[in-house]
Amino acid sequence: MVTDVMQQGYFSVVRWRSDVTRDEHRNIAVILVHGEGKFGGIRYAPMSTISPRLREQGLLEAMLVGLEGQFTHEVKPDLDTLKKMRESLERSIYITEPEPVAISDVDSVLNALYRAHVSPRIGGTRTLTKHVLIERVINTLRHHGWPVLRGDYVGDFLFDIAIRPTTGLPVVLEVLSFAAPRQDWTPVEYNAGHFLYALSRVKASGAGLIKPPSDMSQQNAVSSYGRVRRWFDATGVRTIEPDDLTMPLEVAALVGGNGNP
Repeated sequence: MVTDVMQQGYFSVVRWRSDVTRDEHRNIAVILVHGEGKFGGIRYAPMSTISPRLREQGLLEAMLVGLEGQFTHEVKPDLDTLKKMRESLERSIYITEPEPVAISDVDSVLNALYRAHVSPRIGGTRTLTKHVLIERVINTLRHHGWPVLRGDYVGDFLFDIAIRPTTGLPVVLEVLSFAAPRQDWTPVEYNAGHFLYALSRVKASGAGLIKPPSDMSQQNAVSSYGRVRRWFDATGVRTIEPDDLTMPLEVAALVGGNGNP
């Protein structure tokens, strides 16, 4: 959004403390508002860079997505609203005192504030871990308009990703990566087995989004990958490579027959 003249805005940083008893925090988002709610927005860091715990990622993301939704309305949060947010959040998640900032282009200023205060310092190519892949899958599915929840319970079981369409059964997804280097693949096999058991106990359709080993992977990764694929094949549960979700037909196949976004 480009404004005609320089206007006064205000920004705050959203911070998260994994342990409220320790004076340590992470900047996880930046919020930008106009004094009277004429414009504004929020940008937040990828959940995979904030916490290694799936359920924690899901709770943090739900809160940030809720804040983001407030900026989709014609009347957006203003300075008073930002101050009230700050007063209401004061434990594991809190908001810094609003600071003034001059704005001519909202998106440019929001991006600059994000880079200065929030953007993770990641150099080079990110390793294709489970959490990095979850991030990519969620972004892809949301781009296609699907209501996606990270680290969500369906019945008594926690799933990596849950899609809850307006009609039909939910779709639950397990994301597994055999492309990231590791010595022990037992935890990955455990996750796969738990998913297949949980899927058999809930009213939902499901699939495994499995990244195969790379050409540089060790033999134990290749063996573990083959073992897990045989489990999925034996139970008739669909598997898809996460990279294939960039194709609309694969997304449609994944959620086909399960209602509309």
